[in-house]
Amino acid sequence: MRTVPRPVVAVVAALLLAGGLAACSGSDDEPEADPTVSATPLSAYDATGVAIARADFCDRIPDAAVEAAIGKVDDTTYYGNGDTATITGDVEDVAHEFNCTFRGTSGAQARVWVFVPTVTKARAKALVADARSARGCRGVDGQGFGTPSTGVLCRTKAGTEASYRGLFVDAWLACSVSDPDRKAPAGPALEKAGNWCAQAASAAASE
Repeated sequence: MRTVPRPVVAVVAALLLAGGLAACSGSDDEPEADPTVSATPLSAYDATGVAIARADFCDRIPDAAVEAAIGKVDDTTYYGNGDTATITGDVEDVAHEFNCTFRGTSGAQARVWVFVPTVTKARAKALVADARSARGCRGVDGQGFGTPSTGVLCRTKAGTEASYRGLFVDAWLACSVSDPDRKAPAGPALEKAGNWCAQAASAAASE
């Protein structure tokens, strides 16, 4: 206290102590850095032996991963096994999968879903063939996103969709990123989908 006289040495010591405390606690006035998510190329993601949980995992997907895929988020839709949901187009049915859908203000959309029923390798091969032969689509390297796996690039009236899907042990996992631009470059679209799928698969993996 300034109203109490002290020896000079004591004052200096007090100032040094105060300075040390300020150095330790000075971050109180500094804004904390937002957590970031490093983009993991799908080619660097090791899916070997990864088991996918047949459960709700949407909340485990980092916000930064969603924003990297579609930009600012406008809407989200989740549904799980047994829920009545819009499966494709305007078709509503009882879902036998867990699905996370994120829509951006730009019209872009990121999805990830896992089938609840067990999928055999024979069934997985059929799913790969179906995806690669869909109208307006072409198959690309699955980059080890499960075994078997495939990548797919589709161009329709709705825009461009890049996706990866594959068998993780006995669970079928699929993920996609769509862009309303029908002429979106293939390379960046597949890269963005790959980064998204690596993050989504990590979130869906059994702990």
